[in-house]
Amino acid sequence: MTGENAGPGLLIHAVVRNRVSEKALDALRGTGDGLEYRLVDIGGLAAVVTDALDAPDPPDMLRRHGRIVARLLRRSSVVPVPVGFGARDEGAVRAFLEGQRVLLFEALDYLDDGYELRLHLSARSGGHGQDQLRAVAHHVYEQLQGQARAARILSEGGTERLMSAAFLIPRSEWIRFVEQVADWEGRYPTVRMDVTGPWAAWDFVHIMPAGPPAATRGES
Repeated sequence: MTGENAGPGLLIHAVVRNRVSEKALDALRGTGDGLEYRLVDIGGLAAVVTDALDAPDPPDMLRRHGRIVARLLRRSSVVPVPVGFGARDEGAVRAFLEGQRVLLFEALDYLDDGYELRLHLSARSGGHGQDQLRAVAHHVYEQLQGQARAARILSEGGTERLMSAAFLIPRSEWIRFVEQVADWEGRYPTVRMDVTGPWAAWDFVHIMPAGPPAATRGES
């Protein structure tokens, strides 16, 4: 969503509800990263932005962007924005928020009070045949799916990495989810089960630079 005749002057990191925007911004203050964080708001929505001139080169930009979104997530529900998502100025940011107002509110409602957890299932050496191991991976996924608000398979079919999946979990339930994974790993010791997160819901809501955010509802 950059201007047609000029490069982006601002980088958008996430969208939050305006009523919690100051609380979310507090999570970024005092971090010592030297960035000036600002809010651009309109109609109940607020975008968290920084100056594009302060952006480092990749991959530092990717790491910084991830840290910013993770800190915001501590204080509020967020719609994460892809790294490098730019706008010419505050007017362009407001135009984006206004143009996608309904979809952004739907995305915030969908993600409200939720974390994303990712589960990676891998074959341990000396385990059973691949077909049996993959069947175990799918069985575990299907059982855990019932504990999630939404779930989706990210990749599957590898020789060692059997499956990677994402789960949208209520914040109050994420530790219980990790414990359930440990229980399943105890039942199937030939499959290693690693949980990462909690993260913002990168795999469930996507904002495209040239279009609206699209909620990926997964297999709920």
